[in-house]
Amino acid sequence: MFLRFSLLLLLLAVFQSVFADDKPNVLLVLTDDQGWGDVAFNGNSVVSTPNIDSLFTRGVSFERFYVSPVCSPTRASLLTGRHSLATGVFSVTRGGEKMPTSEITLAEYLKSAGYRTGLFGKWHNGLQYPYNPMGQGFDTFYGFADGHTTRYVDSVVQHNHQFEPYKGYLPNLLTEQAMHFMADNTQPFFAYLSFNTPHSPFVLPNKYFDKYKKMGQSDLDASIYGMVENIDWNLGRVFAQLRKSKQLDNTIIIFLSDNGPAFPHGHHRYNGNMKGWKGKVDEGGVRVPFSIWWPGHIEGGKQIKQPAQHIDVVPTLTSLLNIATPTLHGVDLSALLMKSHNAKPATPTLRNRLLFTHHFHNTTRPSQTAIQKSPAAVRDNQWLATLDNNNTWQLYDLINDPNQQVDLAKAQPNKVNEFANAYSQWFNQTTRTHGPYTPLPIEIGHSVAPITEFPAHEASITQEGLDYFHHAGWSHDWLTAITKNKTSQQSGTATWPIKIVTAGEYAVEILYSTPQGAFDGDVNIAINTSSEKQTLIATNIKNHVAQQVDSTRRYETGEAAELTWARHRMAKAVFKKGEGSVSVSYTTDKNGNDLYIKAIEITKIEKQTDGSLNN
Repeated sequence: MFLRFSLLLLLLAVFQSVFADDKPNVLLVLTDDQGWGDVAFNGNSVVSTPNIDSLFTRGVSFERFYVSPVCSPTRASLLTGRHSLATGVFSVTRGGEKMPTSEITLAEYLKSAGYRTGLFGKWHNGLQYPYNPMGQGFDTFYGFADGHTTRYVDSVVQHNHQFEPYKGYLPNLLTEQAMHFMADNTQPFFAYLSFNTPHSPFVLPNKYFDKYKKMGQSDLDASIYGMVENIDWNLGRVFAQLRKSKQLDNTIIIFLSDNGPAFPHGHHRYNGNMKGWKGKVDEGGVRVPFSIWWPGHIEGGKQIKQPAQHIDVVPTLTSLLNIATPTLHGVDLSALLMKSHNAKPATPTLRNRLLFTHHFHNTTRPSQTAIQKSPAAVRDNQWLATLDNNNTWQLYDLINDPNQQVDLAKAQPNKVNEFANAYSQWFNQTTRTHGPYTPLPIEIGHSVAPITEFPAHEASITQEGLDYFHHAGWSHDWLTAITKNKTSQQSGTATWPIKIVTAGEYAVEILYSTPQGAFDGDVNIAINTSSEKQTLIATNIKNHVAQQVDSTRRYETGEAAELTWARHRMAKAVFKKGEGSVSVSYTTDKNGNDLYIKAIEITKIEKQTDGSLNN
């Protein structure tokens, strides 16, 4: 259905672009790990967020707006209007964050209607092309496609298909790039400003941190509140420019966060006394601040009690903009936002619908199952039913018990069965296309993206003897030959799925470190596809002890640091088209020295007009 609809979008593009000048601009602001309580408007007496608060007082907000428990699923649903499991996104690492290109994103809908599209900040729905923003409808990309960046000051970002260094504090740079993009008045714009803060690591300018420390806050809270205030300051800059350029009155602005607050080391801060936090399906893990403002159209400071969800953003926006879409999982909320809108009233559907939430299991080995029925949750206007990892249901009356203090499952068995049956039907239907879930292949050989990275955290450990250095294998982790339970030297293997889209000659490099100062061993890289099998062997690897280059962290969570990696180039290889896998195998050397591998890079070697090679 989506492929057929894509053709329809192309046919409508020329017609719709004629009327593009009449379309309002769209600014979508998404923050990372900012909880419902990290906004002054929601009762936080510590944090200062006057510009965010202005969106809530001038626009329309939802008292209960829900997202997924973590990053990638929320972003997939926000951009497609579909449940993340239906889009194929099933994790935040190990390749499960990739969204198939068959999914139609909000950027693609708006682009078909004559909009310029730009993403500034975090993507986290696929690192490599065509899964990254440049393959999913964005004309301009300035930020990072992977799930996380460990340096917030003076580092490197991706700008379209290239990587370039930057100076300064990353959230400020993202904002300035977005402002530059929005300043062009030749076409209406869709700007997706996706901040990397207040996610860890907790790095921020001194003035923000010092302000909250002087107020008596802990290092962690001073960091988080300072990062939130920096976001607010940057939004103030955006609003000022839009007002000065006379674009503000013709811009739809949406603000929300991607999940509940992170509470490292069991720490808690204000979140409306809700149960749960990031990664939980309870209220505190998935209820976030949400506001939409369109001056002269959606305004007035109204708060809507009707629960809504991230899947509603695409159908609501496209309805406001009169852009056709196929049937989506989300619901058009425009009838609630503005009385004058010509959309059909959706009140009966809104009043009776159930909202479904699911959370994956992080896996470190292929034998583990990422997608299981639990944990999960079902909500309606009054009730919340949660399914824990023991497959036990709890039931809460959110009207009379918003903090989930009294479990009514035993007192209301019929209500529990009603929700449990509805959830089973939803889960089976939603997982039908992509289950059982496996990572999409990393594609190499695209002319617009000749360099393809195979990062360590996306690999699966297919033969014990290797491990992720930080064991869970989150973004920016690396491979190590010293495992937690290793008792004898054995070769381990890490594997990525691969699709070679263009046959030809390729250069293969390893990004590595020799932490003990030397490594006297070999590394095997095997490429196995339906059309060929070949192995490259790396020998005589030069000594390189990686140095940490992170910015100063105000609160340490023990997450992976940014290191200086060396490169070892292997013999050139000739690949045929095909799908299969690429694997790296090695062990500690005869002296017990380890080797860290951050990534493998495979680069298409292009022939020049004179017959020479360029890579």
